[in-house]
Amino acid sequence: MANKQILAALQIESNEVRLIVGEIFNTRLNTLKRECVPCKGMDGLRIVDPKTVAKAVREAANNIQSHFGVAIESVLLAIPAYRFKKETRSFSKVIDNVDGKISADDIRDIYQKALAVNVGRDYEIVNVTSNMFKTNGIVYRKMPIGEPCDVLEADVDLLCCDKMTTYDYASVVELAGLKIVDVCLDNYALCKEAALFEQNLRNYTLLIQMEKDHSQFSLVYDGKIAISENENLGYSTLSRAISERFRLPDRHSSALLLKHDIVNRKEFNYRPIYSWTAGGITNTISDRELYDSVQEKLQYLVKDFSKLCGPILARENTSVIICGDGAEITGIEEVFANKFNRPVKCYYPETLGARGAKWAVDLGMFYAYIDQQVIHQDFKSSLDILHYQQNMRKRVHNAEKEEGFTARLKKMLFTNQKN
Repeated sequence: MANKQILAALQIESNEVRLIVGEIFNTRLNTLKRECVPCKGMDGLRIVDPKTVAKAVREAANNIQSHFGVAIESVLLAIPAYRFKKETRSFSKVIDNVDGKISADDIRDIYQKALAVNVGRDYEIVNVTSNMFKTNGIVYRKMPIGEPCDVLEADVDLLCCDKMTTYDYASVVELAGLKIVDVCLDNYALCKEAALFEQNLRNYTLLIQMEKDHSQFSLVYDGKIAISENENLGYSTLSRAISERFRLPDRHSSALLLKHDIVNRKEFNYRPIYSWTAGGITNTISDRELYDSVQEKLQYLVKDFSKLCGPILARENTSVIICGDGAEITGIEEVFANKFNRPVKCYYPETLGARGAKWAVDLGMFYAYIDQQVIHQDFKSSLDILHYQQNMRKRVHNAEKEEGFTARLKKMLFTNQKN
């Protein structure tokens, strides 16, 4: 494997396009830049106006190019797990290497066999994964490369979703003038970022990805995604309540919802926290008014979520994790915990440069790609690394000519990127 790769991870959401550029160095991730561009042309998970969506993707890539001076050529692409299904198949491989040990090529052969499986006319295999390898009577959860044996057996999970959805998202990326390095289901990427596959294997974890216009519910058990469903329920029902009451644009009401503690307040100061002028009249909103505006819709939303997840929540050994943009709503985990009567927490990535809850899918795609480096036969980058390094050296050279603290800080940062 090459020591250094620079890849871009792209997620297309119902209201925005999210793009992160990260450097993979010796299997470690360092985020370099992120871009978030408002996006129209979506109806929930469906792409209804490909040209408009492609324009937003292109804008995000151009913003990255303006920053680095190097064009983004390809991306890791998140595919929504719409109509998700998992099929498990068993494969075996006779080990006939000279040294009698399992090689990366043997693992790659098994995965290639898995990708050739017919999973139905309407489905596409997006991710292939295995945490059950058997050889010499021993079970391995990781790829047993280097182990001596005669026959390697593997139980492989085929993670599939709607074929047309997969093709629609891929077509938009190509329409934006970009290539695709690899694809990854968004719920699988979330599990990789949050390390849910490595947690207590005998407990159930309900992963709720709450976005603006839809939510995805995935059940994780025994180190695997068991089931996943999508519903057209999101936090927009709360932001619309704010818009309708105060006659605010949607972007303003969404910002108020995500940036202020209004869903689970116990005390209020009644002082204005937002003001604007319309028709020559100055209007203000207090935290109590914001709280009151969303409570009715909030109770309906929590009740609907509780009905959808009822059979899962009935199990005592179940915990809930909220992720996605909706996890930024302060106090939302307490509201759901009171209704679900189960432990609930919001997940926020800890990666420097991308600590917002909505970036978890993008980051998870990097980790999914890293984990399967052994089966990738070519290690491409999303941009011209040589050109990128040349630009970084120019910035270091220019920083050396400057004086003061800012110059020293720029020199330190650009030198680290150069290395």
